[in-house]
Amino acid sequence: MESLLPYVLALLPTVGVTWLFFIIIRNILEGDRRERIAVAKWEAERAADNDRNSGAKT
Repeated sequence: MESLLPYVLALLPTVGVTWLFFIIIRNILEGDRRERIAVAKWEAERAADNDRNSGAKT
């Protein structure tokens, strides 16, 4: 067990940084996905309002 410990301790920072990178990238992509959904919903509502308003004017 003593001979394995230095290898585990040497790999621990790499595993930690990799895990942190994964979490950050996952949150960025999830935020982007949510933002795209929100923008699409807003644009659809805006288009519906414009269609409703242009239909009332004619």
